Formats: sequence, C-alpha cells, structure tokens
Amino acid sequence: MNIENLKRARENAGLTQTQAAQKIGVSDGTYKNYEQGKREPNGDKIVTIANAFGVTTDYLLGRPDAKEPADPIDKLMTVDEMEKDLLREWLSLDEASRKSFLDVLRKIVAADQKRQTAASKRAAYLLHRLSRHKVSAGLGYNLDDDDNWQEAEVVETAAVHQADFAVEVDGNSMEPDYLNGDILLVQSTPTIEVGEVGVFTLNGDGYVKELGEGELLSRNPEYDPIPIHESDSLQCWGRVIGKTELM
Repeated sequence: MNIENLKRARENAGLTQTQAAQKIGVSDGTYKNYEQGKREPNGDKIVTIANAFGVTTDYLLGRPDAKEPADPIDKLMTVDEMEKDLLREWLSLDEASRKSFLDVLRKIVAADQKRQTAASKRAAYLLHRLSRHKVSAGLGYNLDDDDNWQEAEVVETAAVHQADFAVEVDGNSMEPDYLNGDILLVQSTPTIEVGEVGVFTLNGDGYVKELGEGELLSRNPEYDPIPIHESDSLQCWGRVIGKTELM
C-alpha cells in the first residue's frame, strides 16, 4: 500500500486517524501502523478503506495508472482560495489540535457576544440641545448661532444629566482625550479655570480646547497653541464635563 496516498485520502475525507480507524473498524494503533508502513491491510480491508475514503483501491496501492481523486474542497464553488487553504489546513490537524482550536474560537465568540449584549443594554437618553455645528479640535467652525440646535438620542451617562448642551468634535487636535466624532457634554459657564477644557468661540470660530495662560491648548502635541491677543474676541460657552455617543 502507498502510505502517502493513504494519508492524503484520509485527509481529503476530513478524517483524523482516530476517526478513520473507527470508520474502517480497526484500533487506533493498527491504523497508525498502516500510515507508517509498519503493517499492511489485507485485500478486504483495502476495499473497506477505499470505500470509506472515497478513492479506488488502485489509488491506495499506488498503481501508476491510478487517477488521484479530485479534491472535494476544490468543488466548493462559494469558497475563495484562501478559505480553501484554511479548510485544507484544518483537515490536516489531528483531533487534539482541532479541539484546542475550537476551544479558542468558542472563547472569542463568547467574548464578542458578551460585548454585544452589554452594548444592547445601554440606556438611551434624549438630549435636547445638540449643536448642529461641530466644534473643531482643529481648524474651527462658527458656533455662534443660538437657533441651530437639535435633539439626539445618546448613551445615558451621569454627566448627561448635568450637561446644558452638547457638541460634536471635528478634528484630532484633542486626541487622545477627545476624538473626532465624540459628543462632548458641556456645562454652560462664561469662564473656566486654566487647565480645564472648554468650548470657545475665538474670532467667530468654535473650538474645544484646554484653557492655558493667554492661549488655547491642544492635547495632541502635533498642534501649536492658539494665542489669545487683547484685540481678539473670545467667548467661553462652557466647561466640558464628559462625553457620550449617539445611539
């Protein structure tokens, strides 16, 4: 018997050595001896193996005119080449390796389901004053428009109930604390302390920045401070007390 053909036929059939032994009615040790060339099955057993693996006896015996059986994976029309390679790798694993892989996969799936469940349980809160203007963490937008407000459903947090209004961040100059697209929760106040983060209008442009000594500061070191001159028009809209996200 050709042991390479025997092994290839078993793998193409998607069987481990243990499963193959059970399918043809021999012990694990006996089957392993077949694949190692330490023992030869008799004629009847070769027929049994051929039928179990879906090949011909000529193929198992390694006869020159025997055709190699078509790989069943190649017949899967809805699977791309990478997936076919993964299936072949899977079929080549022994039973213990398959079990270990499945254990890891189950843990990954369970963790993802847990995250999705937690997300679905988040309470929604109807925020009544979300500015239609984004506030820049970069170049600035005009925020001085009291009529442009909208309602929005956001994730409920403790800070949501303390906020007077909210604005969406546009830009990355306040990373890593405030990211592009974050919904900032703001308490209205005309002044904040140095070191606090607030929402400002400077010469008509809206910013979310940390207040420094005579300047507006970014948290992202790639951005230079914005100096505040005596001739500038600066308005503080409020103190940033937290952030949330749209539902």
